[in-house]
Amino acid sequence: MNNSIKLGLKLLLITSVTALALALTNMATSPIIEAKAQEKLQESLGVVFPADNYEEIDLADKPETLTNIYKASGADGDGYVFQILSPGGYGGDIEFLIGVDSDHNITGFAPLNHAESAGFGKNMEEDQFKEGMVGVNMDSEVSAGDSQGENQILAISGATISTTTILRGINDAASVLAGLE
Repeated sequence: MNNSIKLGLKLLLITSVTALALALTNMATSPIIEAKAQEKLQESLGVVFPADNYEEIDLADKPETLTNIYKASGADGDGYVFQILSPGGYGGDIEFLIGVDSDHNITGFAPLNHAESAGFGKNMEEDQFKEGMVGVNMDSEVSAGDSQGENQILAISGATISTTTILRGINDAASVLAGLE
């Protein structure tokens, strides 16, 4: 019995020291991780809609999938960037940005965070898929198919769940787009 108490105290001491070390590491690295995430976001904003200024818009009545909306202003024209966190992907939530010009055409797509499977949903990171978004008009419901059209993005072959999740986010953005102007 006495041996059990000593063993329990040793285990308590080891786990306490480990927990303290993890907490200190988290405190030290948290600002660095946040700064990298902000840097990635700023870089991605410029990819989906090149502009001089991005002003965050606070919209009270927006779908839950729209985490942020930015008004983009620049010499080449104004538009919007939507930061979307769409649930229901094959590997979980899919977070991405889309840029939209004043004619409601998509100007760019940038995946931020996802856990989609390699060879399928992860293909959203490929240039072919990203370029297949550019020019798609959001005035009516956007769909997916084998080729890009006026209101149709290029579907990811073999990744219906991922494509549907992305479409849900795009159509949620389209639902608020007309009210922003």
